[in-house]
Amino acid sequence: MKSPERPRQRLTPHARKNRADWDRTAEWFETRHRSILGRGGAMGWGMFHVPERRLRVLGEVRGRDVLELGCGAARWSIALAKAGARVVGLDVSPRRLDQARRNMRAAGVDFPLVEASAESVPLPDRCFDIVFCDYGAMTFCDPYRTVPEAERLLRPGGILAFATSSPLRMLCQDRRSGRMGLRLRYDYFDLGRIALGDSTEFQLPYGQWVQLFLEHGLEVEALHELIPPGRSRSSFLGAEDTRWARRWPIEILWKVRKRRSTPSVRGAQTPSGT
Repeated sequence: MKSPERPRQRLTPHARKNRADWDRTAEWFETRHRSILGRGGAMGWGMFHVPERRLRVLGEVRGRDVLELGCGAARWSIALAKAGARVVGLDVSPRRLDQARRNMRAAGVDFPLVEASAESVPLPDRCFDIVFCDYGAMTFCDPYRTVPEAERLLRPGGILAFATSSPLRMLCQDRRSGRMGLRLRYDYFDLGRIALGDSTEFQLPYGQWVQLFLEHGLEVEALHELIPPGRSRSSFLGAEDTRWARRWPIEILWKVRKRRSTPSVRGAQTPSGT
């Protein structure tokens, strides 16, 4: 028998800040990036929408229980529902969930939407085969909260997959202008909580990611360093930054799997600076 839904906890200060920013920019974001977000049936990873059919990160989704953490306007979730998955979409922004409902009606599909932070998900333990996001919550939430939550929500053998900025991007990108540079601007071991204007993002050094996964019973199966395909362009990057992305990894895609046995270790501590 499934455990009852957990009560929602108060949002952390950075979650409140990010919710306000997404509510404010929701319509602009959809207008600005609609062409890339809907490309190729919606199931594509990262700023250049590298097709899932090429990477095969999620595997067979038909009949699987899938949670999208930070679903936004739910394009990924809609595509997965059409492919036969049992989907739940979660987002902290009411405006983004309104967009998701509109897209679901237009697509003729229906599945639950949950307004909550991925740092404290009001859903039962072990109820999903796949937890994933394309940027989404794993970019804008504290990984020392989201990784334990993902492990709790996954069944043994389940997959956590997420695309996000690379650590190298966060070291070379000017945090005021957003432009990529040809030198390191920030200290690698200071990665953690990153203030970017009206929002807060999170990134860890690679070793801290791996240690965090292992502490919570998650084993790394793949780490894709995404390269812009061919001559493709993206509304997320200008020409100069796209050239940068063809030389160095600007975004990464993790795939980790929950161990089928051996309980996870709880209570990992957040390092200083995060």
